[in-house]
Amino acid sequence: MDESSMSGVILLVSIAGLFVLVLARQMPLQLLGRLLAPIFRPIAKLLGIKAITRAGPSGVKPAHMGPSAWAALSRASRPQTETERALGKDYAHEDQHTEQHGLLFHWVSVVVGYIQVPGELTREVAEDYYKQGAQFLNGRVRISANPENLYEDEEGALIADYFPADNGSLYLLNTMRKTINSNVRKLTVIFSTIMATVLIANLVYNTGEMLDAHAALGLSGSLVLGPLEMTRLDINQAVFGALTTLLGAFLMWIIYFVEYVPYQRNNFRELANFITRYLARLNDHFRTAAGQAKSVTVGQETDAAKFAHSARKWHTNVLWIALRIFFIESYVRNIMFQMLRNSGYYLVFVPLLFTAVLAGLNLAMPEFNVGARIADLGLIFLALFVVLISIYAHFLRRSMTSIDEINQDEWIGFDSLLLENVLGDIVGKYAEDVGYWKNRLGGGI
Repeated sequence: MDESSMSGVILLVSIAGLFVLVLARQMPLQLLGRLLAPIFRPIAKLLGIKAITRAGPSGVKPAHMGPSAWAALSRASRPQTETERALGKDYAHEDQHTEQHGLLFHWVSVVVGYIQVPGELTREVAEDYYKQGAQFLNGRVRISANPENLYEDEEGALIADYFPADNGSLYLLNTMRKTINSNVRKLTVIFSTIMATVLIANLVYNTGEMLDAHAALGLSGSLVLGPLEMTRLDINQAVFGALTTLLGAFLMWIIYFVEYVPYQRNNFRELANFITRYLARLNDHFRTAAGQAKSVTVGQETDAAKFAHSARKWHTNVLWIALRIFFIESYVRNIMFQMLRNSGYYLVFVPLLFTAVLAGLNLAMPEFNVGARIADLGLIFLALFVVLISIYAHFLRRSMTSIDEINQDEWIGFDSLLLENVLGDIVGKYAEDVGYWKNRLGGGI
């Protein structure tokens, strides 16, 4: 094997290794973190660096400041985010009612029966909601945060802690976020690998001898096109460059339209449909609670204590369900931000990483002159490769267009509850009843 071929093999193997590492994402770092943990724990203890833990709601632990800020670097090696820790691990029911499709890219479908929110707001369910709502409404706002986490991860964990009744929905939303971001990362890595492979194939193997297009075209000498004269080697290089770039463009087109776009659009549709159905179920409960709150004084009940408890229960239910809807929509905003932000990172840093690796390998192999090889390949290959880069950029730029499936107008959100009007109607109903009895008793109440 000559020196040029060996350089090509090294470049292709390096790109393949980079392809695997980037697709693996955090797995290598997590494995490395587990291997190095026994070494770094004694060093951290010796230096007085404390592990970061979540503080209680009343204050901020000293370990959350100062030297512990370095621990943010350990986030990449952790097996779980703070939100996933807050959600917990017992989601057997949810996992049984979701199906994952696809080999290269994935989309998640939600099976009927996933939602465990009761279909009706019975008195037993309302009593449970009353206890949960009273605990939240009488609780203290947590002001501590773990600086080892990203802010949106802390916010997601806070919502999961406050609303355990909705953790099944939050679990699915988080799963969908990870699946959508994973698809974008895979698309970027695969397209970058195709680009790098086309470039390496031409730089190393497009010598004019790999493909005898000159003979296949039936030419006996140079090809003269006006002022441009192409020798046999020039023709062979131009055809080889055209075939490889066209093959690269075709592969990107197939992968994008046949695999990526349908799967990613399915993910967003499933996400939008689930949010719509889940909030509709909570909206039914809200309307029931509001109706019960306004009819507390109707009926045969004469016990004042029972009247008071019933009024408090249904009023708390109204507030509690409305707050759940508000924070679920806040969590949707959270994951949409993460999807767009993370996808933006992939679209910028994955191509930069591939470019940096190729540049580094070029510097490590001084016998391989990239600039001279591109000049040898001529303007035809350069123009075709620029077109391929444009196709690459166009597809990646449109990788998140399916997010338009998420339309807030299609679900019954917090704004649709008209909470101020509902609370006003409830208080107004109580006031009407008091006024009625005052008038009947001649103002004696």
